[in-house]
Amino acid sequence: MSHRNTHYWLWFLLFGLIGGLLYYNANNKLDSESIWLLASGLLGLVVGMKWLNEGKWTRPYDIIIGIVFTLVGILGILQGFRVVNVGKIAPASIASHGTLLGLSLTGLAVLINTVLGLTSLNHGLKSK
Repeated sequence: MSHRNTHYWLWFLLFGLIGGLLYYNANNKLDSESIWLLASGLLGLVVGMKWLNEGKWTRPYDIIIGIVFTLVGILGILQGFRVVNVGKIAPASIASHGTLLGLSLTGLAVLINTVLGLTSLNHGLKSK
């Protein structure tokens, strides 16, 4: 199994599936962060299947999802240090109640999103 596939399997299983189940168990619903992690991890696995598309969508997917998660993570970190206020620089339709595009801008989630995003970007930029 490649490093990329391991990355998306862990993303899907740990952060998407198990994280989503933990949140659901505590709140009887899924939050947008759990849905993002579940769907993007699963899509990363599907896109990486060579028999399905011969890997032609792998690099664009890694770069796009990497940019989204890295950007949200970095903005969350900067907001945590009170360098920026995302609520004032982003439209209310994409930033509300401590989230940006449905991804959390607070707590440990910003660090997780940053690492997932940077790892995806690394895979996308290194692939041929």
